[in-house]
Amino acid sequence: MKLKSLLIGSAALMAAATGAKAADPIVVPEPEAMEYVRVCDVYGAGFFYIPGTETCLKISGMVRYQINWTEDDDGWKKFARGELNIDARSETEYGTLGAFIKLRADSNHAGYTPAGSPTPWATTAGPLPAPGVNDGDALSLGVGSSVGLQQAIISLGGLSMGLSDTLYDAGLSGEFDSGGGDRVHFISYTFVPGNGVAVTLALEEADTNYDYTPNVVGKVGLTQGWGSVNLWAAYDATAEEFAVKGIVKADLSDRLWVEAIATYESGMNFYSVDPFNVTGTGYASSLRFGSEWSVGGLIGYKFTPKLKASLGAQYYSDVGHDLVSTTFGGDVNFLSVGATVDYTIVENFNAKLAVNYGKLDTPAGDFDGWNGFLRFQRDF
Repeated sequence: MKLKSLLIGSAALMAAATGAKAADPIVVPEPEAMEYVRVCDVYGAGFFYIPGTETCLKISGMVRYQINWTEDDDGWKKFARGELNIDARSETEYGTLGAFIKLRADSNHAGYTPAGSPTPWATTAGPLPAPGVNDGDALSLGVGSSVGLQQAIISLGGLSMGLSDTLYDAGLSGEFDSGGGDRVHFISYTFVPGNGVAVTLALEEADTNYDYTPNVVGKVGLTQGWGSVNLWAAYDATAEEFAVKGIVKADLSDRLWVEAIATYESGMNFYSVDPFNVTGTGYASSLRFGSEWSVGGLIGYKFTPKLKASLGAQYYSDVGHDLVSTTFGGDVNFLSVGATVDYTIVENFNAKLAVNYGKLDTPAGDFDGWNGFLRFQRDF
């Protein structure tokens, strides 16, 4: 009996010792605190807080594929574009602090100009081949590409500075018109007194190492429920010429809208309204010809929430001012007419068809031609 009790006691001691060893505390590292991305709804849809900060960020952009054509071409001309936008904002005691970056990449056809082409806006892109290639036509093959910084803007309250399109850059919503202006380095201030009124003054620099005198551009705008009215004035300090412009846009109903533009310039300058530099139409020229004055209009109609169309025209008087009129022995005028059809295939995926007609009236005779494009664009 004593032996049995001894054996049982020994077994109990061994089990207790083993249990005590197995019960030693196991150190498990605590999981690191994880901060999930939070939605920032202060500045609208698409913004989120950068983890660990109070800065809101939005990433957006678009991808475009386009097929261009002009009457003098022997084939299609393809074009592709991609844009990436980065928008950062946060609140300070001086107002909203913002930073905006737009990166743009273009891929274009090499292009060609038929020898003796009568269209004054035709140009040659890409390297020229050896003389006599393509039966006298200037022909180059391949695809050219470019990647660059399109916009870089710092803003604080109403103050903005950086690289962007000029404040003067605006036109109608068609694909046939020209409103003048290009990209510049700038400093601007916008004052918003209320009731839909906004006033902006900008100092812009389009020259490189030319002088210390900036261009001056001003804009006064009124936006109401029926539409908007905007007036611009610009002074080119290098050319010592000025330009003025007005644009009115009005909704006549839920489906019908109209737009009108009028411009005047004292002479050829950076802000000239050039009929041969119309974005997206196939027109192009290495010079900014300008025109003494121009007037244009557009009417559009929304057939369905997905389908809309527009038709418009713009007339340019005294194209190139004295420089061109002296060459041709008289004033040169230009008329541009265009129609567009826009269709939303699905949300954020759109198609646009544009057909344009241009007629150049000179003392030496008239020149005209057709051009247009089919565009597909995915926004995100």
